[in-house]
Amino acid sequence: MVARRIYQTIVFFLTLTMLILSFFILTSTAQQLSETEKEQIQKIIATFASEPELGMKLLEDLAEENPRLAVLAVIQLVKETPKLAVLEPPIITPEVVVMVVEGLSRTQPEVAVRSLIRIAEIKAALNAMLTEAVVEMIEDTPGVAAVAVQSIKRVAPELGASLEEEAVAAGLEKDYLLAASPIMP
Repeated sequence: MVARRIYQTIVFFLTLTMLILSFFILTSTAQQLSETEKEQIQKIIATFASEPELGMKLLEDLAEENPRLAVLAVIQLVKETPKLAVLEPPIITPEVVVMVVEGLSRTQPEVAVRSLIRIAEIKAALNAMLTEAVVEMIEDTPGVAAVAVQSIKRVAPELGASLEEEAVAAGLEKDYLLAASPIMP
């Protein structure tokens, strides 16, 4: 029990460190942007919302001029997608982001790869934070942890299955998981 708690604490601090470093890296990059660069990124996103083909052209031009800024534009597009995809009609969908990266792979392969790497870093940090939150809930509120796992499993099956494995390994009883009803958004 003590060894497991020490393990969980170490994992928690390593995850926290990774999240803090990721935050500072992303924040420092964003702070280094000039107002003109920020406006360029926003213009590209707004153009994607109304005219995706023109948005792609602007992004490709930016990728030729400033690959680093083009990567940041793709990341910002990824961040905006969840908000814009739920509107009726959807403005920017995940398919648009896939089209963007795929299009860049033909014209600016390095920008496409760097964009995917940054997306993967963000996803890894979010997954680690999500796992740690569920594991930390197990000790005090195992029922809530089970509902969270089942709810996530419903909307993101692979992630939910991974969380379920982590939760069981951290001591969540399978009975809680079987009895938990998912909460849907």
